Amino acid sequence: MMSRRKIFVGNWKMNKTPQEAQAFCEAFAPAIGGVSNADIGLAASNLLLPSLTTRFRGIQWFAQNCHWAASGAFTGEVSTSMLKSVDVSGSLVAHSERRQMCGETNLSAGQRVAALLGAGMQAILCVGETLTERDSGRWTDVLKTQLSEAFEATGIKHWTAALGSDPERPLLTLAYEPVWAIGTGRAATSAQAQEAHAFIRGWLKENLGTEVSQRLRIQYGGSVTLQNVDELMSMPDIDGALVGGASLKAEDFAQLVTRGAKSV
Repeated sequence: MMSRRKIFVGNWKMNKTPQEAQAFCEAFAPAIGGVSNADIGLAASNLLLPSLTTRFRGIQWFAQNCHWAASGAFTGEVSTSMLKSVDVSGSLVAHSERRQMCGETNLSAGQRVAALLGAGMQAILCVGETLTERDSGRWTDVLKTQLSEAFEATGIKHWTAALGSDPERPLLTLAYEPVWAIGTGRAATSAQAQEAHAFIRGWLKENLGTEVSQRLRIQYGGSVTLQNVDELMSMPDIDGALVGGASLKAEDFAQLVTRGAKSV
């Protein structure tokens, strides 16, 4: 089994003023200074990114959304060139909240991923099922549809761009985030999470080949805490975490990342 470098990303969502973000990073950056075997990032509001990327270069910075067009009449959106101009590493794509509240589709998700990969930037593509879809046993069909339609929309037939040039850091990361476990305190069990990650990796192998399936990282996102991070990160197909609420306090997120990285 190939060993993949873990990746932990905190999603601040619509939280933190510039002053609060600076205070967080002043505490967080030194607290993770000893973690060398995992990638650590934060997805912040576009308002915060220019100053944070300049001051805190030891953290990978992500946008929470990125448009597929280079420029144009797309009010409220940002392009890859805008993000690159302020040293942003990449962007989240199709977080479940954007799917539910902002009309994100599998098609638009694929278009956004294609733009990021085409610009040589990282994309974290989020997939996951609702509680109804999980309880009805349709969760594998949901994941299959989300993946196939997004990948088809990119127009990148073999997805070699997803691997990038760094063997340890593919440009594409998939984030499995069961919608029923986001912000609810009800995390998937380690067995449930592993089962879903293994399904996704199997889909990658069947559709994109062995190399892509073995090298792409799959994060788990959904009420990751200090209480469950060790067990989750010990699963063979879980390659890190996309963390929401537990990433808002510097000390908590630093402890979570440090413990999760030690579980490698």
